[in-house]
Amino acid sequence: MNERYLELQIDKPYVVVGDIHGCFDEFYELVELCEKRYGKEVVIFSVGDTIDRGDYNIKTLRYCMELYNAGKFYEVKSNHLDKFYRYLKGNKVKISYGMQKTVDEFLALSEDVRENLRQEIINYYENLPLYIIINKKVVVCHAGIKDEYIGKGDDKVKSFVLYGQTTGKYTDKGFPERLDWTKDRVVNPDSPKIVYGHVVFEEPYINNLCYGIDTGAVLGNKLTGYNPEMDEFTFVKSKRQYYFFED
Repeated sequence: MNERYLELQIDKPYVVVGDIHGCFDEFYELVELCEKRYGKEVVIFSVGDTIDRGDYNIKTLRYCMELYNAGKFYEVKSNHLDKFYRYLKGNKVKISYGMQKTVDEFLALSEDVRENLRQEIINYYENLPLYIIINKKVVVCHAGIKDEYIGKGDDKVKSFVLYGQTTGKYTDKGFPERLDWTKDRVVNPDSPKIVYGHVVFEEPYINNLCYGIDTGAVLGNKLTGYNPEMDEFTFVKSKRQYYFFED
């Protein structure tokens, strides 16, 4: 199956936001800060993983869909929302502790609200692009993308974009051991900036025109917004640590 990607030409200011993971208050504050800084017309792009691990996952997802319907927000496909989508479709998925929080919030809704929301989320996710190319100069994706994958959407590309590059080994905490795919990138004058999330950094990680902007909002650090046109960051400090990795 070939996944759809989106090419956009926009003349409004825009900001790319790192992994939100159900940190509604921080995300709402970041949107407000960006509107003050760049104007009410600012468009927000999300690198995905808007849910799981945090405390306000359904509220965050509803807000994203509200912004999307107002033409102010775009999100790319990501591993956490992909898994929740598969759960809503009735597929068998392994529900981790972080995802359990989202599922519990969803199941706490009344049945009629839940069923309407189920279909709304399914429709929303199915229409999300795998990655977004903005003004031919910036690529927004979840875990990263190689230059030779830009303009493609096959299974190999989808796997890389959703999960990144791994060694096949696992860390002590049971997570896939990741490789830094940015270090081998060869940059030329026509190379786009690549803005991605998925891998947590204390500060935005910049290497070979690749910008890793998941700064662990849900882990108690901060939520990051990046304006690629202006090369400016906006940060919102986390209210608290919402999620702890099990030892």
